[in-house]
Amino acid sequence: MKFLLLAICAVAFGNPLQKLFSDWSNEHGKVYGTTAETFRRFEIFKANVEWINKRNIELKHMTVGLNEFADMTQDEFEADYLLQDYNWTEHDAEVEKNLVFQDPDTLVPGGLCETAVRNQGKCGSCWAFAAGAALESLLCIQVDGQDGYQWVSTQELVDCTCHGCNGGAHKTGMEYYKKNGICYETEYTYTAKDGSCQSSKCKHPGSVIKSVGGALDKGNEITKVLASSFVAISIDAGGLDFRFYKSGVYGLDKQENAPQDQVNCNKHSTNHAVTCVSASGGNYHIKNSWGASWGSSGYFDMPAGVNCLGCQKRPGTYPIG
Repeated sequence: MKFLLLAICAVAFGNPLQKLFSDWSNEHGKVYGTTAETFRRFEIFKANVEWINKRNIELKHMTVGLNEFADMTQDEFEADYLLQDYNWTEHDAEVEKNLVFQDPDTLVPGGLCETAVRNQGKCGSCWAFAAGAALESLLCIQVDGQDGYQWVSTQELVDCTCHGCNGGAHKTGMEYYKKNGICYETEYTYTAKDGSCQSSKCKHPGSVIKSVGGALDKGNEITKVLASSFVAISIDAGGLDFRFYKSGVYGLDKQENAPQDQVNCNKHSTNHAVTCVSASGGNYHIKNSWGASWGSSGYFDMPAGVNCLGCQKRPGTYPIG
C-alpha cells in the first residue's frame, strides 16, 4: 500500500528512479505512515541520488553511493547520528588528561580479533561502540559453538556511564570495563536508547585490561599500536561526502580543477567515534558503527598522520592487556 502509487507510476511511465526508490525502500525496510510522507521521502531520495551521481564524476580517489540514509536530509542525519548536542565536559577533559601515553614500541604484538560490524541506530552511542570494538580486539571472546567472536555489551556502557545516547568518551567506556569486568552483549542487549543501569544482570568475569593507553595521529603512534590493539578515535563525520562514502580513501581528492573536487579531510570538530583496526600504505582502515550497508561493508579508509577528519583534536585510546 505504501508504495502503490509510486509502483503504478513506475510501471506506467517506466521511471527508473521511482523503481530504484521502491527497490531501495524494500531492501532497507523503509515504512512511511502516509502517501504524502512517501512522496516527501522520494523527493529527498531523488536529490541525494542526483548529488551522488554528480559527485562520482568529480571524485577520483573515492566513490559515494546509496545506503540506508538516502531518504534523509543532512540536518536530519546529523541530528540523529552525530554528537552535535554533546558538550565536552570538565569530566571528559579530566579523563583525557589522565591518559597514559605508553611508548608504542614497548607493546607486544598479539593476535587481534575482529567482530562483526554493528549499527548504533538513532542513538549517540558511537563512543560506546568504538570502545567496545577496541576491547573486543584484545579479549577475543569466543562465541559458544559458533565461528567468530562475541560482542561486549555497549548498552551497559550507555546505561551506566557517560551521557548515554547524548554522547560520551571512549576512554571512559574502557575504564568502566577495566574496573568492573566485561559484560557480554548476550547478557545485556543493545536497545539504541537510554535506560537505567542494570549491571547486576552480568556475570562480569575478571577483566584482562590492565590500563587504557593513549595514542596520537602523528609520529606513527596509532600505526604502531595497531599491532597490539585496535584504537578508538574521535572524528568529524559531518557532510555528504562522509555520509555517502562507499569506497576508496577518504581525503585523497584534493582541490585540483575546481573547489567542488575537494574532499575536506582536515576538519577540526569531533562529533563521532570510530575504531581503527589496521594501517597499511599510509592509510588507516576504520570500522564504523552505522551498519554494514554504510561504506565498504561498514568500513572506510583515510590517510594516517595528517589529522584527517580532525582526528588529532582528541587522542585515540586503546586497552592494554
